[in-house]
Amino acid sequence: MRRALRGVIRGLRLARYFVAGLWRSRQFARMDEAVRLDQARAWLAGVAPMLGVRARVQGLERLADLPRGGSIWLPNHVSWLDIPLLGGLCDGTVFLAKSEIRRWPVIGRLAKLSGTEFIERGRGSEAASEAVANGLVHGRQMVVFAEGTTTDGHMVRRFHARLLGAAVQMERPVVPIALRYYDAQGQRTTAPAFIDNESLWPSLWRVLSFDGLEARIDVLEPIYPKSSDTRNEIARRAHHAVAARIAAPGHSDTD
Repeated sequence: MRRALRGVIRGLRLARYFVAGLWRSRQFARMDEAVRLDQARAWLAGVAPMLGVRARVQGLERLADLPRGGSIWLPNHVSWLDIPLLGGLCDGTVFLAKSEIRRWPVIGRLAKLSGTEFIERGRGSEAASEAVANGLVHGRQMVVFAEGTTTDGHMVRRFHARLLGAAVQMERPVVPIALRYYDAQGQRTTAPAFIDNESLWPSLWRVLSFDGLEARIDVLEPIYPKSSDTRNEIARRAHHAVAARIAAPGHSDTD
């Protein structure tokens, strides 16, 4: 009963937040791009608190220390929750996302207006590569879920390298990011996982009704490609860094 009540209360609070976000998104088209991106970041940053999710970020200073210009972020991918968590970290963050997300309430509209590139399954690699290159030219932080799918968070699939060509050619930083989810007892949980063709609503309910969910986001050491590097080498290095952090025993999480 308590779990259900918690979920309902948070759901109502989230619904009000979504209505406010929808109203705000109606104004986005008339805003200057820099203002629009800042507004989208601020709205996304507020999603986790509405869901009762505590976000703990380590290494955020590494993003502030990046040279001016664009970068590519390479996180592991567990949940739809990854998007507002990462999108709220800094201005100018742009996602490459599955086309299904475009149809999600409010989040889909906000994502579109903030510059998200939606990719059809099995199609659009060339367009996505162009979008990444264009984003880097305009100083955007391009978030690429290079696994191409989600997992339950206990392992990291191979990072596909096809979208890293622009970072190598332009010698722009590639930032590995490790995402993990924990319960109130500090144990890893799969509650937010969004896998196996599950619909959004059961996954959303698990998060809404969960007590003490914590997202841990580790911004790892950036990789600075050289023109002599290959995109496969960069993908392997980023994957190794993220996989090592995901596999780290619990005591290292407080490092």
